[in-house]
Amino acid sequence: MQQYELNLDVETKGEGIRHRRTRVSVQAAGGKTSRQEHVYRRNRELIARYYYWTEIRRRRFDDVMRILSEEFHVEERTISNALLDFGDYLDGLYKGKKDIRELKKEYPYRNWEN
Repeated sequence: MQQYELNLDVETKGEGIRHRRTRVSVQAAGGKTSRQEHVYRRNRELIARYYYWTEIRRRRFDDVMRILSEEFHVEERTISNALLDFGDYLDGLYKGKKDIRELKKEYPYRNWEN
């Protein structure tokens, strides 16, 4: 059984929204996966692709946002939210100076040569 941790913005107070990060454990039971787990995995892969396009392929931010929006069929706002939620993962990619070989190992089904 796999276990994932998710970051969710959940707290609302008064008139506006106050954001607080919380950790939620999601477990895959009996081969079924929850929507949250799918979103978590998609966003983690999206961040790896963001790193690839910005650091390895050296593309501009606005170009990367357009590419990822088309690649994952999501709005740019969704990408921005993923960047906020997975900042630690992205920092780890930058600090570890991951190369294409390492990204292929983590996401073997994705084409890392385009």
